[in-house]
Parts: sequence; C-alpha cells; structure tokens
Amino acid sequence: MADERPVHIESTADRQFGTNSYLVEDESTRDAVVVDANLAPELMVDLVRGRGSTVRAILLTHTDIDHVAGLGRLRKEFGDEVPIAVHDAEREVVAGGTVLRREFGAPSLPAFDNVARLVPGEVYRAGSLEFEVLHTPGHSPGGVTLKIGNALFTGDALFAGSIGRSDFSNSDGRALLEGIRRELLSQPDDHLVFSGHGPASTIGQERRFNPYL
Repeated sequence: MADERPVHIESTADRQFGTNSYLVEDESTRDAVVVDANLAPELMVDLVRGRGSTVRAILLTHTDIDHVAGLGRLRKEFGDEVPIAVHDAEREVVAGGTVLRREFGAPSLPAFDNVARLVPGEVYRAGSLEFEVLHTPGHSPGGVTLKIGNALFTGDALFAGSIGRSDFSNSDGRALLEGIRRELLSQPDDHLVFSGHGPASTIGQERRFNPYL
C-alpha cells in the first residue's frame, strides 16, 4: 500500500480550459509533487515558492495538451533532475515530442529526458511521498489515477457530476466506464476526487449522483 501520511493538497487552474494542476506536499518533509502541468505554470511556480516546497517529480494523469503545456516552464524552474512520470502508453508524447490528439492540431511539445514510468498496480515514490497507480484509460490510452491516502487524482476520467470525453480517435468509452467502476467506484465513499477540471468531490457523491455512472 502507498503511504498514508497527511499531505497538503492545493490546486491551480488555467483560464483557457480550467485545467487543474495540483501541488501535493508532505508537510513534515516539504517533499512535493506536481500533478499535471496546465497552461498557467507560473501559478504553480508561485505556489511552490510561497510554500517552500521541494518538488521531487511531475506526475501526469495523461498527456492532453492542456495537462502538459506547462512542462517546459516547470522543468526550467525545478530542474532537469526532476522526473516527469507518465504511463508507458503515452510516454512518447513527453519523451518523443509527439502529439496525443491529431484532432486538435496542437503543436507538439519539445522532447523531455528523465521520463519515469507510472506502472498500474505499483507504487510511485517521490521523496517521502508514495502514490498508488491505478489504470483508468478510455479518455486516453494511458490515463491513470494517482492515489495517496484518501485522495484520488483522476485526471479526465472522473469529474464531479461527469466523466471524460471518449469521442476521440484514441478514446474508448467502454474502457473508460470499466476503469472507473473497477478502480474508482471500488474505493471508499469518503475518498476525495481531485479531477482534471472543476471542483473536488467524493467517491460516495459520484456513486450516488453522477448521471453517467
């Protein structure tokens, strides 16, 4: 099981897509990770500086452009020694500078080195923080949920009152629902859902009231 020590969680959101980036910090050690890199990375940089956190890794729930556009600024600020961790199915978006969605016509990112693996069923360790990696594909092939304590960072799989889009060429609506039911709805009702867009929720709230589940 991953570490369940108390952590501080704080979010920033960009104006263009309302995409959430999260700072997850062990308050006893000040070790931290950033979950997803939205289009306003300067907000996360300011948050990290203000708290005096030491960023040990950047973890990606998936690689849509609005979740990775800030990687260059974050790497410049926190250093190339900070790994960027992603599921193998979407590794080349980060390591090879490819694009995830041809439909968007979005420019590719530069290729980054020091790319680590988020392996479903395994624990990812970043300093004193430990995250369970849950595979929640469907919105994208390598979509993952990152669990630490009672917090679930669900990316664009599960939202408050909704679920992720599955109308892209590399999406799979059936896999999306199966992953949510298997990996997320199996969690306790009081577990917190921190999604890629919108407000936080709980598993119990989504189990009872989400019209898509």
